[in-house]
Amino acid sequence: MTGPIIYDRHGIAMAFWSHGVLYDYVGTPRAFLDGEDILSYSGKHLGWFAEGYIRDHDGNAVGFAEGAQGGPLLPIRGLPPVAPIRGIEPIRPIRPIPPIKPIFTFQWGMETVEGSLQGL
Repeated sequence: MTGPIIYDRHGIAMAFWSHGVLYDYVGTPRAFLDGEDILSYSGKHLGWFAEGYIRDHDGNAVGFAEGAQGGPLLPIRGLPPVAPIRGIEPIRPIRPIPPIKPIFTFQWGMETVEGSLQGL
């Protein structure tokens, strides 16, 4: 069973949460939640997941889940692909000190969900 599906600013399903782990649609674990903080397995702070939005370090939305509130206008969501077999989650790193949380905006950020997950 998968958790919330993460869509990009165009309504395309890009990833999904399962037990606090963010998987891409190949089934690779890409990041995990620690409270609202989204962290990579290399120990990098990527942003926040709050009120259904993935937020970048500028406070802009880069992705959303169904039911997201308090952010930019949501696009019509496309049908998500079938969830793949999930890969084994890597060992979580020591938690880094997160940056100061910005004021969340009502704008879409320039980064994409896919771009946010690249090079982790």
